[in-house]
Amino acid sequence: MAAEYDALVAAPPAAQLVGHRIFVFDEIDSTNTYALEHGDDGTVFVADRQTAGRGRLGRAWHSAPGLGLWFTVALTGEAIEGLSFAAALSVRDAIASLAPGAPLKIKWPNDVLCAGRKICGILVEHRAGRTALGIGLNVRHQREDFPEELRAKAGSLATEIGGRWDRAEVLRAILTELDRRIILLRGGRLAEIHRAWADACALAGRAIRCNGVEGRVREIDARGALVVDAADGTHAIFSGDLEYLDGQ
Repeated sequence: MAAEYDALVAAPPAAQLVGHRIFVFDEIDSTNTYALEHGDDGTVFVADRQTAGRGRLGRAWHSAPGLGLWFTVALTGEAIEGLSFAAALSVRDAIASLAPGAPLKIKWPNDVLCAGRKICGILVEHRAGRTALGIGLNVRHQREDFPEELRAKAGSLATEIGGRWDRAEVLRAILTELDRRIILLRGGRLAEIHRAWADACALAGRAIRCNGVEGRVREIDARGALVVDAADGTHAIFSGDLEYLDGQ
């Protein structure tokens, strides 16, 4: 199945940075781990299957072969603030360009939903001068392809939008969006990316529960934290599983 990416590897996007070189593996433990050990600036590592993929909060990431898009962008130098913001926006806009009108939303802190179901997760890791921006996107999954415990919440491009999806085409669209936004971040335009991401999360004024805190979101601050007014005071929450208390 990895041969699906051959044309993209041979003719990568016309990028300033992201995707100028693309390496594809039939199987690997984790594209993030490989990028942290071997990645050059802007290089992309794609796997048809990961045996030890991971997501936020130390969770395993289900990476079935032939179904999803599992890849990592390697970056070198100092950690870049706002990468997860840029990634969520890039995935959303790339899919929208391929499927206009698709019911896409960004869920704080860095998930992409389609028709209310999670289709994409993002994990940013930094180690010894390298950053790995990992993205997992469910593309061709049907309901039965997900582990039973995920079927109520997980979706894919196929289940939520329908149609046939070329993973290389989706990857090209995402890398094009990422290239533009990471160039902006490196050019000092974090505030612009943050504002677009925070607006997309659409949480100001929402009643939520996260990490045992219940309250109403005042704002998403410059660090990406939820500022929540609760009965016992104001809390800043940097990550966790967000529940809406006032509907979807």
